[in-house]
Amino acid sequence: MKSIPVAALLCLLSLALALGIPAPCWAQEAPGADAPDEDPFAKEEIDRPPPALADPIAPVNRCIFAFNDKLYFWVLKPVATGYSYVLPETARVGVGNFFRNAAMPVRMVNCLLQGSLKGTGIELARFGINTTVGVAGFGDPARAWLNLRPRDEDFGQTLGVWGMSQVCYITWPLIGPSSLRDTIAWPVNAALDPLTYVPGVGLLRTINDTSLRLGDYEELKANALDPYIALRDAYNQHRRHAVHTRK
Repeated sequence: MKSIPVAALLCLLSLALALGIPAPCWAQEAPGADAPDEDPFAKEEIDRPPPALADPIAPVNRCIFAFNDKLYFWVLKPVATGYSYVLPETARVGVGNFFRNAAMPVRMVNCLLQGSLKGTGIELARFGINTTVGVAGFGDPARAWLNLRPRDEDFGQTLGVWGMSQVCYITWPLIGPSSLRDTIAWPVNAALDPLTYVPGVGLLRTINDTSLRLGDYEELKANALDPYIALRDAYNQHRRHAVHTRK
């Protein structure tokens, strides 16, 4: 009798972990190891108003914020608007799915680094299903049919799980809001993303993502007394929430 290929075993194990089917004893996590969001202390941390993120270079950050603001309204928004006229929303969502599927190594490796076997299984299962049934990742049947959602983990969150604070706020030209922790993590995330090595893909990804979120930044500015502070505080809260709500 022929043996089952190793790749098939890995796919089955990934799907089992992703769907919550009990895995063999050697592949199971310790009880509660993958459910920190159920920890009452973690919930208390989420509910508590986040402390202000230190901003020791605020004058420099504000200058870069002003530059990015002009770049958005003068260049990125017009290009993304034209792009949205050429490509219907369904196609742009498909392109976004492709980019997300290709970036699977970033999420999978960071799930591993955070000790989440379930998250690792979900990412492997999603990649296998979406790359095949989803036609190179342009579709997302893993989410539509099996409710397997991407884990959205990155090395900045991993450093946060390991105990590193965000330290201070930084605004980068073109990139936008960041922190010292996420700045340190950026080269690791970039190295793990296969599309980093394909010229021009980063720009296309930015344009495609912007075309799907047109109006969000304008709404933030319209509702804020100081858009710079509003964006800084929103970034701080979002990144803290991402660290404390792992599943």
